[in-house]
Amino acid sequence: MQPLEEGIWPHAPGYDSEEENDIGQHQEEEEIFKRVDLVLEALADKWVEAPLVRFAPVKLPKAQSKDHARDMGKSPSMDCRTRRRSTSGNSLLSYMIRSNSNHAPTFRLEHTSAPIVRETCLSNGLVPVPDQEFCLLWSGPGLRDAGYKDLHEYQRVNHFPGSTELTRKDNMFEHLNDMARDYGQGAFDFIPETFVLPEQAEAFLETYRCTGGLWIVKPNNAACGRGIFIFRNLHTTQLSLTESAVVSRYVENPLLIQGLKFDLRVYVIVTQYEPLRAYIFREGLARFASAPYSTDEDHLSDAFRHLTNYSINKNAPNFCENVQIEHDNQGHKWSLSAFNKHLKWIGADVNIMWSRIMDLIVKTLLAVEPIIAGRTRKVVDHAGTCFEIYGFDILVDDCLKPWILEVNLSPSMQAESPLDWQGKSSL
Repeated sequence: MQPLEEGIWPHAPGYDSEEENDIGQHQEEEEIFKRVDLVLEALADKWVEAPLVRFAPVKLPKAQSKDHARDMGKSPSMDCRTRRRSTSGNSLLSYMIRSNSNHAPTFRLEHTSAPIVRETCLSNGLVPVPDQEFCLLWSGPGLRDAGYKDLHEYQRVNHFPGSTELTRKDNMFEHLNDMARDYGQGAFDFIPETFVLPEQAEAFLETYRCTGGLWIVKPNNAACGRGIFIFRNLHTTQLSLTESAVVSRYVENPLLIQGLKFDLRVYVIVTQYEPLRAYIFREGLARFASAPYSTDEDHLSDAFRHLTNYSINKNAPNFCENVQIEHDNQGHKWSLSAFNKHLKWIGADVNIMWSRIMDLIVKTLLAVEPIIAGRTRKVVDHAGTCFEIYGFDILVDDCLKPWILEVNLSPSMQAESPLDWQGKSSL
């Protein structure tokens, strides 16, 4: 990957300390308010104040810690009347609830189990509704085009039309490979060599015959590690060249921590594609495999060595769950803050690694910007209606070079540990 300047981004994800977090946040907010004041002064009477709800994260009760987080990860529903908490810090919301409870902002969860989203909405005074009279719609899958057409300008939905161009593995790799051909392989060398089957079966076979190597196969549209396998010998594998899948050259030199492979879950929110506006959440997760990494032939079928998905490794006999928020470097899932501290302790250049990761994220979003922006123009009547939280899964090798693995359409909003609860509730 081409070298990047360390100072190209204001700061890397993760926090060095609580004090650093507070100071940086206040400075950013002051700068934003100054800019807003300039805009308001220029617009004068043309400015129309839009309704605003400022959300606050839901804190995990100390007395309940891990058991409460695990229960919240499985809770199917809650009663708004018993869950509503103080809204004193939100003037608009407080007024709406005091004046008429029927006018409180509303939300709807559809085709998903997202207890953290539900609890966050309830604790901030939103009321669940079963119909289309919602302010916020949080859906697992994307909507059909007709669903976007019916939205009015004050409604919000957590998907863009056409987001599967980014979150389906075959689509994502095709768009990234197109960008690499147009702008040079050097600018997009964070993409493992990948072939989309069955369309590129002949090209894959030719490459395999020439170079051999280790390969990983993933279904186009599956999640949680389902259907993934690794092979070195094509003649003894279960790979079918006629079925839909992506086959990628396996990154054999991952950076290891305590002998374990890991990947990074980085949360990215896109608020618009035209022009592109995206934010990288400053906290996230480092997710570890549960068995020592090995590429010996006998170990290639061991998912606990090669896959970092939580849904797989939580079933390992030695899996260790985080039990205390303060100890975010214990267990098989760490915070990005703890991960950064570990890298600094071993002398790694954390800033250049994160510069490369954020470069990867921006270029990946740019690869799909035209098609998602075009779909949004076609089916959405009001700008600003859509937003999306993506879960970028990124592997870092032993040279601190990031590799994109996949982008998740609806990253899990469940919490089975205090660390999950704190990170995702803040998100």
